[in-house]
Amino acid sequence: MRFESIGIRAASRSRRAEEHADRRSGGFTLIEALVALALVLAFAAALTPHLFQSRRIVADADSRVAAHVLLRALLDAPFDRSGRAPATREGTLDGLRWRVVTVPLPAASSGADAWSAYRVAASVAWGNAQMIRAETVRLAQAK
Repeated sequence: MRFESIGIRAASRSRRAEEHADRRSGGFTLIEALVALALVLAFAAALTPHLFQSRRIVADADSRVAAHVLLRALLDAPFDRSGRAPATREGTLDGLRWRVVTVPLPAASSGADAWSAYRVAASVAWGNAQMIRAETVRLAQAK
């Protein structure tokens, strides 16, 4: 709406003021752009440590899964049942340190077809003092 000047200057807007207002509403000022940039940088600074921590958690999860798989394989692997003394096996595999201890349990019966019980304890360690352990009892026929 255009007002014609009837002597009150506030009631009318000059053509130059209208052009200036149209030109100014088309973009951002430098201050607005700097404030937006400062907000983006603040959010990035706050999120960066969390991103690095999440990468470490994912790497630890991969190591933990590999350790669980190795532990299961160690418990299921054949073991030496020739002697009546505890047997220990140790080693490393892809940065995982493992150990298996096999201890024969006292037998209730003896004979040619006798079965013997063995306590098998396995542990897998990795990283900075992280370890998982499991043990089971396995039966084996005497040789």
